Amino acid sequence: MKDEKDRQIKELEKENAKLREEKDKITQEKNKIAQEKRKLEKEFEEFKAQHAITVSNLKRALNIKPDLKKESKPLGAPKGHKGYSRHIPKRIDRIKQRNIFRCPHCNGKLSDTQEIRQRFITDVALTSKVINTRYDIHRKYCARCKKILEPDIQEALPNARFGLNIMLLVMYLKLGLRLSNNKICDFFLTLYNLSISDGEISGILRQLVVAFGDYYSYLEKIVKFARVKHTDSTSWRINGKNYFAWVFIACGRVIYKIRKRNNSKSPLTVFGTKQKGNTLVVDRHSALRALAEKAGFFLQFCWSHITDDSKKLAENFGAEGKYVHRELKEIYAMAKSLDHKGTLEQVEQFKGEIFQLTLRHYKHSTVRRFVNNLYYRDVERLFRFVTDSNIDSTNNISERELRHLVIIRKISFGSKSQRGAHATAMLLSVIQTLRLQKRNVLNGLHEIVNNTSMS
Repeated sequence: MKDEKDRQIKELEKENAKLREEKDKITQEKNKIAQEKRKLEKEFEEFKAQHAITVSNLKRALNIKPDLKKESKPLGAPKGHKGYSRHIPKRIDRIKQRNIFRCPHCNGKLSDTQEIRQRFITDVALTSKVINTRYDIHRKYCARCKKILEPDIQEALPNARFGLNIMLLVMYLKLGLRLSNNKICDFFLTLYNLSISDGEISGILRQLVVAFGDYYSYLEKIVKFARVKHTDSTSWRINGKNYFAWVFIACGRVIYKIRKRNNSKSPLTVFGTKQKGNTLVVDRHSALRALAEKAGFFLQFCWSHITDDSKKLAENFGAEGKYVHRELKEIYAMAKSLDHKGTLEQVEQFKGEIFQLTLRHYKHSTVRRFVNNLYYRDVERLFRFVTDSNIDSTNNISERELRHLVIIRKISFGSKSQRGAHATAMLLSVIQTLRLQKRNVLNGLHEIVNNTSMS
């Protein structure tokens, strides 16, 4: 019995020793793998530092997105939030009395009125009928002019089958609300029981191009002679070929142009070559530098684009990029805090801050080139807004106005012809000008057409 126990103890000790040996081997392999992992991570970090752009481009190519920490927002209004309800309308079109004489529960007789509670309801007519008007036009002969004359019809354009209200509504739906032709046809059929074809919509827009031609020329003149202007461009397509859409903004007016090229010749057709002393707010596109030299513009570069570029440096070039991005944000914040009331001495101080960035040693040539270009090439075009209240520090207004064309391009894939592209640019210019001036678009369009026809 005792020998059997000794034998079992020896076997257990032997098995225990074997398990310890296997555990030591596993621990050694684990430590070896962890050491190799740390080595690979270190090599990868060194590779990223040396090839930051390559890694960034590789991530984009492989569509690798960073992990996002999802933090759900608390439901309901925050503490201390004041409740909001729709305001009572100032204009009351009609008043309806609602009286009650019997209890709806027991059919008992009710007393006299104890109080009157007011309730306000805003509504619209769900559908409507079109108005068909026959004009009996009296034509008369003028003996002095020796020709037959007739009165004009102010409610419609010449040779138009539809009234001015329908035509302007089509223009607003097509370009203001960016609806397709099929949806516009469905809109009129559903709301007004009016059948309009796809071709009639195109014909309406062609007639409106003629009607708004003089007003568009008026917008071009205002933009051309304004002291401070904004411009930007984006891609466009005409019949499958690449074109470029330009936006020009000045004095609350917006005009669009669609051109074949994205160089300085396109804006020169709008601005001309006699712009000495005027200021153009732009991004750092090379074509706009050439434009400034040819036309005589002072340039104000968009600080939103500058900080976006420095943000990319911070993402791709580690501590050096983060330092440049942080310093530029601080410089811009100080310049903007002056609220356009700065002095020339303060402008020189800001230029000195940019110069200080060039004195630092940078290991990455991309960061060094960015900082050097910012000072040695562009410093005179960075701080004009500090002393001039009419100059904006960013070109965000151009980005916003250009966004409308971008959405139209995504919906329609561009234009089918040069004439269609011209119609889009011209009519959208009128709509966006009214919006920028915070006017009612439909009323404004009606006023412009009437004033043009009267003049």
